[in-house]
Amino acid sequence: MDTLRSHFGQVRAFALACVLAAACAAFAHGEAHASEEPHANPFTQLETFAHEIRAHVADVAEEAAAQQEAEALEGRRQSVVSEALSHLGVPYVYGGTTPSGFDCSGFTRWVFEHALGKQLPRTAAEQAALGEGVSLDELVPGDLLFWGQGSGVYHVGIYAGDGEYVHASTGGGRVMRATFDYFAPTFAKRVIE
Repeated sequence: MDTLRSHFGQVRAFALACVLAAACAAFAHGEAHASEEPHANPFTQLETFAHEIRAHVADVAEEAAAQQEAEALEGRRQSVVSEALSHLGVPYVYGGTTPSGFDCSGFTRWVFEHALGKQLPRTAAEQAALGEGVSLDELVPGDLLFWGQGSGVYHVGIYAGDGEYVHASTGGGRVMRATFDYFAPTFAKRVIE
């Protein structure tokens, strides 16, 4: 927010300096001589210039707000991945929902609740009903990965980036990192907004 205020302050100072310079230039011209064409009304020129500055300031503000939202979204994604990675090695426990032992959906539920305050449903199949479907070629950190289809969804993990994900693995017996080469998901959902 301080960055946004700083941008507005700089733009406002620049705009005022430009308006002042335009006004000085407009009034510095003397009366037109008989052989010269009269200048356009300086107030019309000043009004046009002020409109252009307002439009520029609005564009800068919009860009700054979009950049701030993109950075906040990236921060939320990284928070989820960091929380997931902090549980590497926690044992797999069927029905587990705490760091003393997780199953796959208990793990994802814990991570999202503690990283973002976001409550996910308890089972992988219920979690699969959330969010927006995303291609496995367009994953971003924090996306949920699922194995199975429809009510037959049987596993869930969290994409960590660089082709890796974190999940509570029955086969590995713990929360671990894995790659698609190890165990490839069926589909993915984006639930971080």
